[in-house]
Amino acid sequence: MWPALRGGGQLLYATCSILPAENDAVIARFLAAEPTARAVGLAADFGLATRHGRQRLPGVHLGDGFYYAKLTKTTGATDPVY
Repeated sequence: MWPALRGGGQLLYATCSILPAENDAVIARFLAAEPTARAVGLAADFGLATRHGRQRLPGVHLGDGFYYAKLTKTTGATDPVY
Protein backbone atom coordinates (compact mmCIF):
# COMPACT_ATOMS: atom_id res chain seq x y z
CA MET A 1 0.00 0.00 0.00
CA TRP A 2 2.91 2.36 0.54
CA PRO A 3 3.32 3.25 -3.17
CA ALA A 4 -0.37 4.26 -3.34
CA LEU A 5 -0.04 6.63 -0.37
CA ARG A 6 0.37 10.32 -1.21
CA GLY A 7 3.09 12.43 0.36
CA GLY A 8 1.90 13.54 3.79
CA GLY A 9 -0.43 10.54 4.04
CA GLN A 10 -0.46 8.19 7.00
CA LEU A 11 -0.65 4.42 7.38
CA LEU A 12 -1.55 2.50 10.52
CA TYR A 13 0.18 -0.88 10.79
CA ALA A 14 -1.66 -3.20 13.16
CA THR A 15 -1.23 -6.86 14.06
CA CYS A 16 -2.84 -9.21 16.54
CA SER A 17 0.62 -10.43 17.53
CA ILE A 18 2.71 -9.99 20.66
CA LEU A 19 5.94 -11.05 18.93
CA PRO A 20 8.50 -8.27 18.40
CA ALA A 21 9.63 -10.02 15.19
CA GLU A 22 6.17 -9.37 13.73
CA ASN A 23 5.84 -5.87 15.14
CA ASP A 24 8.68 -3.44 15.90
CA ALA A 25 11.17 -5.48 13.86
CA VAL A 26 8.94 -5.29 10.76
CA ILE A 27 8.61 -1.53 11.16
CA ALA A 28 12.36 -1.11 11.76
CA ARG A 29 13.17 -3.02 8.54
CA PHE A 30 10.61 -1.03 6.57
CA LEU A 31 11.93 2.32 7.87
CA ALA A 32 15.50 1.28 7.00
CA ALA A 33 14.48 0.31 3.45
CA GLU A 34 11.99 3.10 2.66
CA PRO A 35 13.46 6.63 2.69
CA THR A 36 10.02 8.29 2.45
CA ALA A 37 8.72 6.61 5.64
CA ARG A 38 8.79 8.10 9.13
CA ALA A 39 7.40 6.61 12.34
CA VAL A 40 4.93 8.89 14.11
CA GLY A 41 4.14 8.57 17.79
CA LEU A 42 0.62 7.44 18.61
CA ALA A 43 -1.30 9.89 20.77
CA ALA A 44 -2.59 7.12 23.01
CA ASP A 45 -2.24 5.92 26.55
CA PHE A 46 -3.17 2.27 25.99
CA GLY A 47 -0.76 -0.61 26.19
CA LEU A 48 3.00 -0.24 26.40
CA ALA A 49 5.15 2.10 24.34
CA THR A 50 7.61 0.30 22.06
CA ARG A 51 10.37 1.67 19.85
CA HIS A 52 7.98 2.38 16.97
CA GLY A 53 4.45 1.87 18.29
CA ARG A 54 2.28 0.53 21.11
CA GLN A 55 1.75 -3.04 22.30
CA ARG A 56 -1.22 -4.50 24.18
CA LEU A 57 -0.53 -7.77 26.02
CA PRO A 58 -3.05 -10.42 27.04
CA GLY A 59 -3.20 -10.86 30.79
CA VAL A 60 -1.75 -7.37 31.30
CA HIS A 61 -4.28 -5.29 29.36
CA LEU A 62 -7.91 -6.01 28.67
CA GLY A 63 -8.42 -8.18 25.61
CA ASP A 64 -6.01 -9.96 23.31
CA GLY A 65 -2.54 -8.92 22.20
CA PHE A 66 -2.32 -6.16 19.57
CA TYR A 67 0.40 -3.95 18.12
CA TYR A 68 -0.03 -0.58 16.41
CA ALA A 69 2.48 1.64 14.61
CA LYS A 70 1.71 4.82 12.69
CA LEU A 71 3.80 5.82 9.67
CA THR A 72 3.73 8.96 7.58
CA LYS A 73 5.03 9.48 4.06
CA THR A 74 7.27 12.51 3.70
CA THR A 75 5.75 15.31 1.65
CA GLY A 76 8.73 15.32 -0.69
CA ALA A 77 7.68 11.89 -1.93
CA THR A 78 6.29 11.50 -5.42
CA ASP A 79 2.52 11.18 -5.36
CA PRO A 80 1.09 8.15 -7.16
CA VAL A 81 -0.33 8.63 -10.65
CA TYR A 82 -3.62 6.90 -11.38
